Amino acid sequence: MVPLRMVAFSHIGDKIKLDHILYKVGVGTRCGEGKRYPDDGPDTYCSFPWAEMVVEDLCGNKRSCEVPVTELVFGEYPCKEQTRYLEVSYSCATPPTLPPPPPPPTKPDCEDKPTEEV
Repeated sequence: MVPLRMVAFSHIGDKIKLDHILYKVGVGTRCGEGKRYPDDGPDTYCSFPWAEMVVEDLCGNKRSCEVPVTELVFGEYPCKEQTRYLEVSYSCATPPTLPPPPPPPTKPDCEDKPTEEV
């Protein structure tokens, strides 16, 4: 199984911004979960809701990453006979520049000021 590779290289400092993540079992294939009869038609997906969290942890806000599409990464699933798909769309985003730090506080200079005598 070929891992998914992502790289943000448009500009120096760009990071991966994940736009869409879906881990599923073959489009239009039958998974059999939640059906009364196996031939009732295709499941919408045999999707895995935690896939977004997995990909975000591995790739979110990084310059590059690699996601192995395996059971070790995404867990076991009931549709072992079907092909797994990881569908991801991403863009390259430049992180916002942070404002400069404030200047260090200054101490009052009492020694240079003349004092008045009464």
